[in-house]
Amino acid sequence: MTLRGEVVKGCGHFKERMTTYRDVFTRATGEHLHPGTINVQVGEEIQIREEFRIKGSDINEPDQDLLFERCRINGYPAYRIRPYHLPTGRGGHGDHVLEVACSEAVPNIEDGIRVDIELFR
Repeated sequence: MTLRGEVVKGCGHFKERMTTYRDVFTRATGEHLHPGTINVQVGEEIQIREEFRIKGSDINEPDQDLLFERCRINGYPAYRIRPYHLPTGRGGHGDHVLEVACSEAVPNIEDGIRVDIELFR
């Protein structure tokens, strides 16, 4: 499944999490991720297909886990990461904004540009 979306500004929470708990993210993914996520508005809700998760208790957020799904952004291997509030199932910016992280910085990413997200479904 390939989606086209627009990069939108985030809040910076993932950059802080991924820097503070770098070892937790490395254990979960098997690689060092570039701190932060690229937020992509895709215009429709896309439910995550969880492949693995980081438990919130491992990153000092006991009410919220982080769900991961492998994907690509503009051809770069990546992970969609969706915060999952345990009591409600809600989280992040909603399922119409995909939060994507890579092991390297994806070039030419800035607010307002269009990108392709490939989900392996």
